[in-house]
Amino acid sequence: MESGSIKEQIRRYWDSRGSSYDRSPGHTTLPEVWKVVLASVFREKMRILDVGTGTGFIALLLAELGHEVVGVDLSKGMLEVARDKASRAKIEVEFKLGDAENLPFGDESFDAVICRHLLWTLPNPQKAVKEWNRVARQKIVAIDGSWLSKSVLVKLRRLIGQMGIAVYERRRPWNHYGKEINEVLPLRGTSTPEKVTEIFRNAGLSKITVRDLSWIREMMLKEQPFVYRLAWVNKAYFMVEGYKEV
Repeated sequence: MESGSIKEQIRRYWDSRGSSYDRSPGHTTLPEVWKVVLASVFREKMRILDVGTGTGFIALLLAELGHEVVGVDLSKGMLEVARDKASRAKIEVEFKLGDAENLPFGDESFDAVICRHLLWTLPNPQKAVKEWNRVARQKIVAIDGSWLSKSVLVKLRRLIGQMGIAVYERRRPWNHYGKEINEVLPLRGTSTPEKVTEIFRNAGLSKITVRDLSWIREMMLKEQPFVYRLAWVNKAYFMVEGYKEV
């Protein structure tokens, strides 16, 4: 499948999810907890690019912390929701349409780049991180997790849970990437700290550290309906931080 066709299908999927995305607690839960985590990563005021910003959850929190933030996403549908949320909250964030693997910004336009739950959606995550390194002056931060398991029992549990979640969130249960797309996403459900660290290192980043964030998932799931606890069985949830080599 050609790259342009892949990106177009991915874009259409996320456009369709814009109106329902924030109904999932995993996307917008525990904002105050996330602000503490983000404040510990970005200790001084910075110009930050939030890649794959989606409906703007991380971008808006960073702006509330006093940073100058730009959010970029491939999906117009997601950006419409993000802009509406920023307007209603009276928070200033610039949201732009753009491809995470081919950013519409000049070299070293930002102090830092962050992404959350994005790497698994990318056909070429290595190319993407190299591109983020190009536009960053200081560092890159990626938050990701291992979402899938080879266990048949876990797969069945996840399947039943996802069907329940789709009903709870009022969306079609099978409205997701097809097999053709899934096969060209190297980190789909299989992201690990080791894999992301290797990608960072290959992109020229150094002083790479990994922080365990599984406690956030555990905290979030305690307050969620049973279908979420049934479906969300992940092996790891983590943050990888790497610095640009000078």
